[in-house]
Amino acid sequence: MEELIMQNLSSSAAENVRKWLVEPKYAEYRTELEQFISNGAWQELEDAFFKVIEFGTGGRRGTTGVGSNRINRVTIGESAQALCLYAKSFDEHAPIKGVVIACDTRLSSPELSQYAARVCAANGFKTYIFDGFRSTPELSFAVRHLGCAVGIVISASHNPPADNGFKAYWSDGAQIVPPHDKGVLDAAANQAEIFATDSFEGSVTDGSITIIGQEVDEAYLGAVVDQCEGDARGVKIAFSPLHGTGQTNTLPALRQAGFADIEIVEEQMVPDGNFPTIPTGKPNPEEIPANKMVVDKMLETGADIAITNDPDADRIGIMVNQHGNPVYLSGNQSAVLAADYALSKLLEKGTLTDRHYLVKTIVTTDMLRALAAKYGVQLYGNLLIGFKYIGEVVRNKESTDEVFVMGCEESFGMLKGMYARDKDGATGALPVAEYAAELKMEGKTLVDRLNELYRELGLYIETLESTYYEGADGFSTMQAIMTSFRNEPPKMIGGEPVTAVLDYQVLTRTASDGSTRDIDCVKGNVLVFELGDDRRRITIRPSGTEPKLKFYMQWYQPTDDPEKDTVAVKDYLAQLFTDLSKEALRRVE
Repeated sequence: MEELIMQNLSSSAAENVRKWLVEPKYAEYRTELEQFISNGAWQELEDAFFKVIEFGTGGRRGTTGVGSNRINRVTIGESAQALCLYAKSFDEHAPIKGVVIACDTRLSSPELSQYAARVCAANGFKTYIFDGFRSTPELSFAVRHLGCAVGIVISASHNPPADNGFKAYWSDGAQIVPPHDKGVLDAAANQAEIFATDSFEGSVTDGSITIIGQEVDEAYLGAVVDQCEGDARGVKIAFSPLHGTGQTNTLPALRQAGFADIEIVEEQMVPDGNFPTIPTGKPNPEEIPANKMVVDKMLETGADIAITNDPDADRIGIMVNQHGNPVYLSGNQSAVLAADYALSKLLEKGTLTDRHYLVKTIVTTDMLRALAAKYGVQLYGNLLIGFKYIGEVVRNKESTDEVFVMGCEESFGMLKGMYARDKDGATGALPVAEYAAELKMEGKTLVDRLNELYRELGLYIETLESTYYEGADGFSTMQAIMTSFRNEPPKMIGGEPVTAVLDYQVLTRTASDGSTRDIDCVKGNVLVFELGDDRRRITIRPSGTEPKLKFYMQWYQPTDDPEKDTVAVKDYLAQLFTDLSKEALRRVE
């Protein structure tokens, strides 16, 4: 069998298959793996074993199934055990402080979260687990609320039904960042055996696992609602959790804050990891098909806005009823409106100072930079993609006199306030809903206000394009594209000269005249091409959670007619993407 494996698989896949056939911690999957080999499912085995699933921007995430590059009881169990051991190496009291675990509504989430709890308990950690599905931001809150050393979420966010994942949180309630992520992954690789208690029910009975629920829920929702800034509530909202956990955070937070006129998409209140009512099967608020039912509800009932969440409810989609036509706000647009509202209310109350600050990532709209200048506050924006880096800034600023207002990322994520360290669909919903209600009293919509800001601050347009590369071959193609662009950056993209290249792998910005300067950031596999203005750029990176290469297109220009200019700019950015993606393919053919 070993000779057959070596003949049909890459050396890395063959080595990982060999481990899974002989090492004790993989024993439960041995029979199934042997069947794959007998059936000659070599391409499937190559994709499942060509690498060990890594920690990306959102932890470990991927397709469920057998393999080192899959999510299963082994990759979840070794991650949980490694997190515990790694935390103990930093804090000898970590086992007493414990770990708290949450999961979303995905098909395998209850099983995998209970298995993670059994592993943590067997490794001597006081273990808390929620009595049912909960949002990721509530887990972030619960880590500090319960005084835990670490936290775990079993979720694949907005990925398709076949996927699941493992998110790891540190004692501050933020996702682990370098070097901790690599430390946990290294610890996982060095575990010859995974220890787990005999049963979940038995561990609950003997007290090694504690089930939590209402008390944490009430404390969390109270902290979210404390972020309200105004008292306008006269807005009608259509809401859907897209079969996920938004019904445990965003919906109750809106109701507790006093928003009474809420129309629910009842069919999507059913917690179902198959996401049966979503045509594409992808419960991603960023994608128009996922929002169809809530938009239909908004238009049928005359609601002013519609709100959706992804399955773990850390993201939020906002749609606006613009005089009978639905307008889908991007994550950047929602962030600008929420930040504008929060800052304007602080100014109105006379409490805004130059010590207040916003945080964003490098691919999040530069309109937040213009907004920060307008209000005289600080912006921290040279962060790699991933909300964990925003959480890290907030943690590092805690001991200073600076005051956190909001953190925002382009992928529909926002956090307002200090109660959590991860993005939260609930705290994103509140300022947007309050702003919509306040603007309605003036006869305006969120779209009207956004156009006012465009006229004042300039037009900032951002689009996200992706090219998919499945499996082992796709992974190699993505790496080849990045290497080619890194070694030989394009001099022109479409009709635009590339005036600077920012390489975050070496943290150097190189201008077209040959001059260089350092980039103040952590390292990452990210390339940025500036097009004459640092507000006009294209950022390229492999996704940390899905098999795709992402192209973030950003553009700025002054405008007197934002609606007309938006269409023209989006068309132009689409052409630039087409030109660049063709160049990428040409380089690897």
